[in-house]
Amino acid sequence: MYAFIQKLDKNEAKFLAQLVSQVEMQDAKFKCYIINKIDSASELDFSRFLSKTLEIKEDDCIFYTSYFTTLEVQKDFYRVYISEKLKPYFANLNKNYDIDALEAFFAQEDKNAIVKKTKEVDIKSEEFNLKIKRVVAFFDQERKKLQRNYVRKEHRNMDGEYMLRLHLKETNRTPEMFYDAIRWLFSNNPKAAFHRDYIMNIAKLIEHYNTLEHQAMHSKEAVEFNEEAQTWANIYKKQGMQDDEIIEKLREAGFVK
Repeated sequence: MYAFIQKLDKNEAKFLAQLVSQVEMQDAKFKCYIINKIDSASELDFSRFLSKTLEIKEDDCIFYTSYFTTLEVQKDFYRVYISEKLKPYFANLNKNYDIDALEAFFAQEDKNAIVKKTKEVDIKSEEFNLKIKRVVAFFDQERKKLQRNYVRKEHRNMDGEYMLRLHLKETNRTPEMFYDAIRWLFSNNPKAAFHRDYIMNIAKLIEHYNTLEHQAMHSKEAVEFNEEAQTWANIYKKQGMQDDEIIEKLREAGFVK
C-alpha cells in the first residue's frame, strides 16, 4: 500500500514513472538507472523533488523515504539510484502497470485511468486456460486421495475455473503460484490438516491463499519472514520462479538460516 505525503506535479510524476518502469527484481544491488534528458521535463526542480516523501504502509509498520537516494546530472542524461528498501515496491509497480498508468499513479490522477491502463493477463489464451484447468484438477485429485467419493461443490454452483481465472486477472497472480499452496494443504504437516477441514473448494482456496502460501514457504526451510523477505518472496513468485530458486535468492539476501 502506498501513500503520498506530498503530491507530485506532472513533471515529477513523469520522471518517476520513467525510473520505475526500469526497475526489476533481478537488478544488481545499488544499480544505476539512466533517464535521458530528452525524455524528461527540463522544468524539474530536483531540490524540491528530493524533499518530497513517500509513505509505505506494511502489515505492522510504516516507513518514510525519498523517491530516490542520489541523482547525478550529466550533459544528456541523469543517473538515478534508489534505496534497496524501495526496489521490491517499484519492481511490483513496474510489473503491474505500464508507463502511462505509472505516471497517472504518481500524479494521483483518476484511479480509474490506472485500472484501464493496467497490464492485463491474456486470460483468453489457450495456454492460460489450460493452466487454470490443471490447477483445479490438481486440487480435486489431491482431495480425492483423502475422500474417494469427493465431489467439489462451489458456492451457488459457481464454476471453479471461472472464479480462479477472475481472481488471477484481478491480482496478477499466476496459476503456478497455487500449486505450492495446494501441495502444502494436502501434505502431512499437522497444521495442514486443520486447514483441510474448511478449504473444500476453489472459492475457499482463493480466500485463504495468503495463509497457505505463507505456510508452504515456511515448510521449505527456516526463513525469517519479516516484511522485506515476504515482499521479495511474493515478487519472485509472481515472476514464475520455483521454490528452490526463491529460497536461494532469500539465502543470498540473508533471510534463510
